[in-house]
Amino acid sequence: MSFLEKLVDQSSITRRQLESLASYLRVSSGEIKLKDAASLASQGRTKGKKEKPLTIGSYYRTVHQARANLRESLVTVVIALWLGMIRVEDIRRLFELVGGGTRELSDVESEQFVQVLDALLRRIIV
Repeated sequence: MSFLEKLVDQSSITRRQLESLASYLRVSSGEIKLKDAASLASQGRTKGKKEKPLTIGSYYRTVHQARANLRESLVTVVIALWLGMIRVEDIRRLFELVGGGTRELSDVESEQFVQVLDALLRRIIV
């Protein structure tokens, strides 16, 4: 299980949405074609059954839902900052822990990050 897959269970996006966003970024950079992205996003299993291939429309809907969930999450953070429930310094520190976000973390680093994240979240959310 990757680092992002560990975090997705605590987020407002689903695993399917995470996979779709990752492939969407690859389409945007010209690395893969749209049809290939939809195919990649449909791989895997749900409830023990093989996933059906995604149509291009379903793929776009999943990407749209994921982007909307990310937007809502950021707006939620802004509201919490505005209300004084969390401090800017704590959010800055949390984001610095993530860094660029593109490098792979070892299992040990990943576990350490999750532990630090949990401790920080318990401390910063009033």
